[in-house]
Amino acid sequence: MSVSEPDPTESRRGWLSHQLSEFLAVVSSYPNEAAAIERGVDRLAEAVEAEVAAVMFDGQLAASVGFRPGQEPQDELAAIAIGTSHVSVTGVGDAFALVIGMDGDEGDVRVVLLRVGAPFSQEEGILLRGMARVLVLTVRLLRLLELERISRRSLQERQELLERLFRIQRSISHRAPIAEVLSAITDGASSLLDAEVVSLRILDEDDPGYLRIAASVGIDDDTLASIFRRPIGEGVGGRAVSEGRLVVADEYEKTENALPAFVTSGLQTAMAAPVYRDGKVAGSLLVASYDRRRTYTPSEHDMLLAFAEHTSLALNDSSAIEAINRAYTDAMHRATHDQLTGLPNRALVLDRLGHALARRRPADDQQLCVLFVDLDRFKAINDSLGHSVGDEVLSLVANRLRAAVRPADTVARLSGDEFVVVCEDITTAEAMRVADRVEASIAEPISLFGRENVLTASVGLAMAQAHDVRPEDILRDADVAMYRAKERGGARIEVFDEGIRSQMLARIEMEHALRRALSSDELRLHYQPVVAADSGKLVALEALVRWQHPEDGLLPPDVFVPVAEQSGLIVPLGHWVIEEACRQVAAWRALGPDSPFAEVRVDINLSGRQFADTGLLATICNAIRRHGLPGHAVGFEITESVLMDDGDSTVAVLRGLKELGVHLAIDDFGTGYSSLSYLESFPVDTVKIDRSFVQRMSSSGANDVIISAVVSLARALGHDVIAEGVETAEQLEQVRSLGCQYVQGYYFGRPVPARDLSVERFAVSA
Repeated sequence: MSVSEPDPTESRRGWLSHQLSEFLAVVSSYPNEAAAIERGVDRLAEAVEAEVAAVMFDGQLAASVGFRPGQEPQDELAAIAIGTSHVSVTGVGDAFALVIGMDGDEGDVRVVLLRVGAPFSQEEGILLRGMARVLVLTVRLLRLLELERISRRSLQERQELLERLFRIQRSISHRAPIAEVLSAITDGASSLLDAEVVSLRILDEDDPGYLRIAASVGIDDDTLASIFRRPIGEGVGGRAVSEGRLVVADEYEKTENALPAFVTSGLQTAMAAPVYRDGKVAGSLLVASYDRRRTYTPSEHDMLLAFAEHTSLALNDSSAIEAINRAYTDAMHRATHDQLTGLPNRALVLDRLGHALARRRPADDQQLCVLFVDLDRFKAINDSLGHSVGDEVLSLVANRLRAAVRPADTVARLSGDEFVVVCEDITTAEAMRVADRVEASIAEPISLFGRENVLTASVGLAMAQAHDVRPEDILRDADVAMYRAKERGGARIEVFDEGIRSQMLARIEMEHALRRALSSDELRLHYQPVVAADSGKLVALEALVRWQHPEDGLLPPDVFVPVAEQSGLIVPLGHWVIEEACRQVAAWRALGPDSPFAEVRVDINLSGRQFADTGLLATICNAIRRHGLPGHAVGFEITESVLMDDGDSTVAVLRGLKELGVHLAIDDFGTGYSSLSYLESFPVDTVKIDRSFVQRMSSSGANDVIISAVVSLARALGHDVIAEGVETAEQLEQVRSLGCQYVQGYYFGRPVPARDLSVERFAVSA
């Protein structure tokens, strides 16, 4: 840097103290409490670029900035004032909070500041606490002036406090020698607090386990020599350092670890406050008296704290500005980047998309492209190898993506295993080539624990062709295209088009209609029989949900259940099915023992999203108890893939269900990816062989071997076997000959409402 150029660091070096100096001058110039608080709150927000600042007295909002008049969320601010670091506030959104609390003559005073994007640093906290202290002292002075309840001398003392603090801040901002500044602080504390003794002790830089005197008032040379360097924790000032708080001793000689020299000199009362440097406790400021009758009031506590905070500002002056800049830069980076990979996060990528869209010109041939990248079956790595290995894989994928795209492209991580690539000035053909490189880079083998593993990814590609598109729109389009790639088996690239958009809109419309159906009694349960293969006796009924759509008629589950799964509506839908099935079972059992359905079990399907619901066990337990059912009156069917998604937690839920006494079955067995040996890992009662195996049975006997193997293993492990999809007498005979104990299918009856069930409809001879 040239000598003639201004040093930006030096130009901001006095910023912190200058802020407080200006604040002192501003708030003390107002003639009434309301005006001082209102302007003070505004300056508090400006000082640290906070979106919101508020002052509350005993839980009531006195003034605020950052909200429209009359729309201040007082209850939310009161809750925040209790103390929290990260909040969500009406009209502001997610924000970091700083709460400064003070007790005094005014009651409980709370200053609340909210800032979006970056937390408050400890150095900023020092500044804000100093400003808040000055504001409270100013309010106290103005109240006393209005009420005329105290003597002119007391008023003058408080006015002098403000003036002394102002002078101290001017000396700091004008770069006065540190010894001069600290001397002014100790002199001011001595004068305003009627303290015969004042000492400022700071940590010894050579040995941080000790404190040494930096400035003092009223201590003779012999005493000063004996206490000049003492271990942390000794005396009231030492306790203020070790405990990080204001310490008051009304009987000094009885104080634990009192300094012998002070006891010998006859010191009677003392109080000390911690001072800070670089955000850490660095020493203490002590005032003391030889007067046995001397006590310190809350107002005097505030005065000492004000002097201590100004001491902290003086100690931090040279390093605070750098620390604030460094902390702010770090906070902004954390707020806009993923901590694991260092890539931009959702907030930053949306911002960059916005700028990129704004730069486009209508005549440009080049376009903007977004690739939405989601790893296929990454959850299996986390579950089988642990999250630490998963994090290593994500970091590796991030590096591969950086290497696969063009130098000017932006790679971001949204969450989990979702990544985004933003490409500016690119044609559709070039974008496809980038997407191909992304796919290929991810698919390169990864060595994990000495074994080669291959990852794949589903990629959605969206081009910003319209010039009025918003960042969130193109990101959503790429996301939708990625889900199309997932639906088609993964490990592929899908380009967003109007067809996908139409399907997305139709899905959204169905989601809204399904929400209405849940509250408008449009859902129905149909029941399909499960019978004994050898006798045809009815043993269970599978409950299958249907939607009685007001316009489209009766809809089967494959039309709306996928939408319910993706939207999360499967959880309330599942709750309805459980409740309705239990109600129907209770109604059948109420008909008495002669009813053909009195002892029949009803089986209910559980999806993966339901199984992940932490309230599932409680929902089932409550429904069973509410309808007075024994556990064995109901059963639950879980698909094989759900069982394998999260083995340990799945087993825990299954065991909880078994404790209720319910019947458990693995549905669609053979269509997943588990080994037959996994059967013994799960506490299930029944295995249901998928209908595809039954439908493909032929004279060749290929599928017969598979069914026979499943039956043999299941029976050996004590499980029953149900063959699904039996539609002909020939199929019934085949599965019966292979050892299947129970059968289900159209041969015995299609799913029908409860009122249409008849045992005679599906009975067969042995």
